[in-house]
Amino acid sequence: MALMMWWAISGFLSYGAVPLLLPIFAGQLRKNYLGEAVPTGLGVAFVLPSALVMVARSGTEEYATLFALVLLSFALLGLMDDAYGEHSRKGFRGHLGSRNASTGALKAWGGMAASLAIVWQLSTDWFQLLLNGAIIALLANLLNLLDLRPGRAGKTFLILGFVFFLLEPQVLGPLFGLLWAVGGFLSWDLRRVVMMGDVGSNSLGAVLGLASVILFPLHGKVILVLILVVLNALSEKVSFSRVIESNRFLRYLDQLGR
Repeated sequence: MALMMWWAISGFLSYGAVPLLLPIFAGQLRKNYLGEAVPTGLGVAFVLPSALVMVARSGTEEYATLFALVLLSFALLGLMDDAYGEHSRKGFRGHLGSRNASTGALKAWGGMAASLAIVWQLSTDWFQLLLNGAIIALLANLLNLLDLRPGRAGKTFLILGFVFFLLEPQVLGPLFGLLWAVGGFLSWDLRRVVMMGDVGSNSLGAVLGLASVILFPLHGKVILVLILVVLNALSEKVSFSRVIESNRFLRYLDQLGR
């Protein structure tokens, strides 16, 4: 009961933080799919309360500190890209294939470095270290790629995160808390009042990556990395939005709440 109260508080804080942060991010605008200029980077509203509660719970929840580290480090990289990024470049090819440095490239390399540092203690050898790091970095990028419509990245996180939590509720308490916080934020995102930005989608994907590293056996991680590599590579050629809109069920989920 006490644990539920802690995480419910993070949901209320997340919801209430948005109007408080809006004046700070009012000048940080990005056009959405309808051409509307919307403040971006408001994922900070759920990142900060969640990280604070994770740190407060670190004495009683085994992986709380690691979840807080991955959440904050990827949020920081995303916030940098939201504030200073050149958004005309897209995908790995646009950022990593250019001779000119970009915040997107820094986010990619910094994300991989952060992933390796965070999963060091969860890996028994170099192969597992690289595998675990790749899972976090690739899932962070994948959630970024999905964040092209209001609520899409948030709903993806809520669905996958809830499934993961049900598999190991005693281990993934911090993930459950973040579900509450994202739920508190989501109504603002769905109504196109704000965008979570890379600070939000980047960190949510990384948290799902850490949960995968904790949950899956070695063969499951290998399969997951292969799937993630294929999906990230496909994004360079295929529009995920078109795929979603062409499928009745996916389109229903995507439009739910708008």
